[in-house]
Amino acid sequence: MLTGWLCVALLAATPADAGSDAGVMKVAPPFAWDVPGQLELVPVGERLERDGLPLIIFLARSKWKLGALLDHYQARFVRAGYFIPPRQVPLPGLELPRVVALDDVKMVSLLVYGWPEEDGTTTLVLGAADLGHRRPTQRNGLPVFPAAKHVTTFDVELGLALSFTAKASEAEIIDFYRTVLPSGGWKEREPGTFVRAGRAVKVLAKRDRLPGVLSVVVLEQFDDAAALSGTGGGSGSP
Repeated sequence: MLTGWLCVALLAATPADAGSDAGVMKVAPPFAWDVPGQLELVPVGERLERDGLPLIIFLARSKWKLGALLDHYQARFVRAGYFIPPRQVPLPGLELPRVVALDDVKMVSLLVYGWPEEDGTTTLVLGAADLGHRRPTQRNGLPVFPAAKHVTTFDVELGLALSFTAKASEAEIIDFYRTVLPSGGWKEREPGTFVRAGRAVKVLAKRDRLPGVLSVVVLEQFDDAAALSGTGGGSGSP
C-alpha cells in the first residue's frame, strides 16, 4: 500500500542494522495468511526495512489460481474491517494484480500480489508494513490536530497519510479539519471528507483501546467519487 514499499521489496528492502530493533515489527504478527492450497511458505529475510519502515514479507506457492487467491484475501480484509482503497493505481515497478488494505487500528499495511507459474501453481508475495513504528520522517503537509500524540506520516499508494491518537471526540477532530482545511482551498463534501481539484482528504477515526482516546488516520488521495461523477472534485457543500 505504501508507494514502492513492497512492490520492489525484494530488491529495495535491506536488512536492519544488527545493533538496532528498527527492522523488527513491534506488534504481534498482524495477520495469519493461511494461504489456501498452500504448497510452500517461506519468510524473506529476518529483519527487513524500507526507508525506516519495518517489514515482514513471505513468498508462498499455492495450488489455487491467482484470481481466486486475490478474491480470497480481498474478502478476508473486508471481513476484518480493514480500509481498502476504492481505486488502485499502478505502483512504481509493479504492474501485477494485487490487493492492498490498511488495518487502521494496529496501523499495519497489507499487500498481496502474485503471478501464475507454468506448472499451474501460483506464486504469491505476502507483506505487512508496521506503519506505527516507522522511524520519524518529514511531515507531509497535512495539518496535525493540536492535541495529537504518536504522530506518524507516511506515503500511501494513492497519496499521503497522517496518523495520530488524541483525547477528543470524533466531532472535535472533524471540526478542527473543517476549520483549517478551507484555507487551503478544500471544501467539505460530506462530514469528514474534503475535496479539491480531483483530490480528497478523508478523516477516519476509531475508538482506541484507552478510554476517551481516538486513533485517527487522515488520508489525502485521489477523489474516486469525483472521477465517477465527472465533477473533478472541485465542488462541494461548505
